[in-house]
Amino acid sequence: MSAKSNVTVIIPCYNDGLYIMQALNSVLNQTVKADKIIIVDDGSNQETKKVLEKIKNDEVTIIYQENQGVCKARNNAIQLAETDYILNLDADDYFEPTFIEKAIDILNHNQEIAVVGCLVKTLTNNRIDTEIKKPLGGVVKDFIVKNNGIASSLFRKQCWEQVSGYDENMKNGYEDWEFWIAILKHNWKMHIIQEPLFVYRIKPQSRDQKAAAQHDFNLKKYIFLKHKELFEEHFEFYALELLRQNSIFRTNKNKHKNSIDFKIGNAIFEPIRFLKKIIKK
Repeated sequence: MSAKSNVTVIIPCYNDGLYIMQALNSVLNQTVKADKIIIVDDGSNQETKKVLEKIKNDEVTIIYQENQGVCKARNNAIQLAETDYILNLDADDYFEPTFIEKAIDILNHNQEIAVVGCLVKTLTNNRIDTEIKKPLGGVVKDFIVKNNGIASSLFRKQCWEQVSGYDENMKNGYEDWEFWIAILKHNWKMHIIQEPLFVYRIKPQSRDQKAAAQHDFNLKKYIFLKHKELFEEHFEFYALELLRQNSIFRTNKNKHKNSIDFKIGNAIFEPIRFLKKIIKK
């Protein structure tokens, strides 16, 4: 195999000193090596900085910056990359050894494909979960209702240039979803390798969880308004999909209300609710 993969790996790191070495080693141990690995310390604590300072490898460049968010960290690093392909990796996740080999083969032989991802294994409390997450990839229409890709994917640097990089306004999350939409609406495609070659770590508190719990509507509104012409073009598909999802939600809600567990719980708390009403009077 060629010593040159034409790949630069970008690893933003914010207070992930416990995990960064596992992420880095998963890249160093690829069957096809990255040409360069750029770690961006985004204003981490001293514990993480001490871990980063111990990394001594000619293939690894470490950039230190004040905390500016993941979009700025990625953009700063990608701007320095001299390869045609860019691979994202968050500092608390990792790849299986053959991902780069299989992903670059797809980009090398399919000029219509901009992004390559894969199926995903999840890691909870240092144990691999049995469920495999299966993003669909596809064309831009497949991304207007939900993110059908994963952040840690291989993509062409020319696509990053074409859309002027990650949108640095998206500081609260969903930036990878918007990034894929921005790329794919230029008639590119995303390919998903049908193997779980990426491991996503689920932590008690994460940026993704905070985004979904606290910022979901505003982030989706921002994506909608930024790419409004896309939603208008696919309005019927978009509306019908939202109606379908709403129907599924209502059906599941009714099933939950009619379940034995819900009825037992409701019966248990009924006296408490009654007492509260008396107290308020």
